[in-house]
Amino acid sequence: MKRVPMAMIPGFAAALLMVFSASAAEKTLSGKISDSMCGASHAKMLEGHKKQGEVSKEVKSQEADRECTLACVKAGGKYVFVSQGKVYEIQNQDDPSLNEHAGHTVKLTGEMSSDGKSITVSKVEMAGGKGAQKKY
Repeated sequence: MKRVPMAMIPGFAAALLMVFSASAAEKTLSGKISDSMCGASHAKMLEGHKKQGEVSKEVKSQEADRECTLACVKAGGKYVFVSQGKVYEIQNQDDPSLNEHAGHTVKLTGEMSSDGKSITVSKVEMAGGKGAQKKY
C-alpha cells in the first residue's frame, strides 16, 4: 500500500469541502413575498388592516397583498417566501429587495437551509421578467 504524502492532505480537504458546499447551492423558486403573520393568505389580516386604517379601504386587489405585507412587517412580522403552498422563513430580513417586492409574485434565488425551512435571499426579480416590474 502506498502512503499519501502529507503535502497532499490539504488538497484532499479542500476537495471534500467543495463537495459538501455544493449541496448548499443556490436555488431559484417562483412564489410570493409575504409576511409571517399572514403566510400564504392575506384575507383575514387585510380586513383588520383596513379597519385600523393601516391599509386604504379602496385598495385594489392587485395592491392588497403588497399593502398587507408591508403593514404586517411594520407591525412586527417578518418577511417570508411562499412557493407552491409552502412558507419559507427568510434569513436576511434586511435585504432591500424584500421591501421593494413585498406582496409581489417573484422569482427568488437563494441558498436553502439544510432543513429546508428557510432561505437566504441573494436575488429577487419580478416573475414576468424585467418588463413586468410594477410601481406602487
